[in-house]
Amino acid sequence: MMSPEQKQPFQEASNQAMKQFKVDLQKYQAQLTPEQLQQQVMEKRQKMAKRKAIRKKRELTVLGKPKRPRSPFNIFMSEHFQEARGGTTQGKMKSLLDDWRNLFSHQKQVFIQLAEDDKIRYKNEIKSWEDHMVDIGREDLIREQTQPTKKKPSAAKKETKKTTAKSVKKPTPAQMSKASSKTKRSISTKTDKRIF
Repeated sequence: MMSPEQKQPFQEASNQAMKQFKVDLQKYQAQLTPEQLQQQVMEKRQKMAKRKAIRKKRELTVLGKPKRPRSPFNIFMSEHFQEARGGTTQGKMKSLLDDWRNLFSHQKQVFIQLAEDDKIRYKNEIKSWEDHMVDIGREDLIREQTQPTKKKPSAAKKETKKTTAKSVKKPTPAQMSKASSKTKRSISTKTDKRIF
């Protein structure tokens, strides 16, 4: 709502502050060693990668990607967390882990079955979600193992591979005569051994 004349002193102050910041930044960077500069570059890359991963996860949540299946221990923990011993969350988690380790196999079987059912649920939901992503043109979000395979080589390439393989495997007439004489000898020695 301010007029340009009213905004002008603030814009001038902002420009002055920006000039001062650039001078201070140059002084600061001049006193850094190459190792420190390298360290700053690495930290910046890590921060950017972390932000990118958070943005991608947020996007997947918005697009409705199903949650991964839970493990048997995770199901056990969620069902027994309220009555677990310990005052803190870590104490409760530790007591639940001890309880899980002390369970008999037939008691664990219930949670293992629930986890198997959850895996089936996840497979069905992820399949329909990936089909939906293909429909809306977001194939980049599909898992690698479910993406369509690359096109097979053309028929012309297959033929050249087959002909080279056949030419290598085909024996010459001299090799064939040697092989047939060897087989005749081995047959005759076998029959001789049987007679005696």
